[in-house]
Amino acid sequence: MHEALLSEKLSDSIVRCNICQWHCVIHPDKRGVCGMYQNIRGVLYNLNYALASSVAVDPIEKKPLFHFHPGVKYSRLADGLQFPL
Repeated sequence: MHEALLSEKLSDSIVRCNICQWHCVIHPDKRGVCGMYQNIRGVLYNLNYALASSVAVDPIEKKPLFHFHPGVKYSRLADGLQFPL
């Protein structure tokens, strides 16, 4: 866990997350829309700091780059941050 950099403290241990466009107002012991940031005793923490949620090697044809070196593999790394529509 790592303290989030883009947050602001509101009243009564409530924090506002300013990482994305949602600007979640997060009450103590709750998480934001993405599920990756949690308010712990009035401080916003990133729960997956420096952790990868997915690592994979895929064929290039899966991406819009299929015309760029066809037949090669590429590595994919994800941090788990997903925003609902």
